[in-house]
Amino acid sequence: MALTFREACPIVAAMSSVRAQSYADRLPPLVPKEEKSIDHLSDEMADILYPGRRPRPFRVGLGFDAFEGPGYVLALDLARRSPAYEETRSGGGLRHHAAFDAAGARVLRDLFDLVGQRPGTEVLVDGKRAPYAHELWLPLLWIFVGAEG
Repeated sequence: MALTFREACPIVAAMSSVRAQSYADRLPPLVPKEEKSIDHLSDEMADILYPGRRPRPFRVGLGFDAFEGPGYVLALDLARRSPAYEETRSGGGLRHHAAFDAAGARVLRDLFDLVGQRPGTEVLVDGKRAPYAHELWLPLLWIFVGAEG
């Protein structure tokens, strides 16, 4: 009765059938590839190191300065409906930031109608300045107007 190679050398046979995908996979596991908890990382750092691991909603927001006029009280009320509303003071002036997801598209549109033409108003996409924010991103989010209820 003759032995086959796999029967005679089971360790060598097992090693040859399983191949590492890359050079990094062949290295011994000295450092874990990812952290168990990423709660201590900022959202931006978590997105860079572990994309998609911490899901967060996509939001389009407005930043506008405080102003004198009849629409300011209504604009402030609409901005405060945002789940991500914040006020910042810089240079003696007050600045309002409000970001909305698809469910708040109508409120964002109404707020933009009030403050969109004012100087210093900026549109932020996911908290960052983006090209064509006024022309592209706002109308894309306004598609959801009427679908929120």
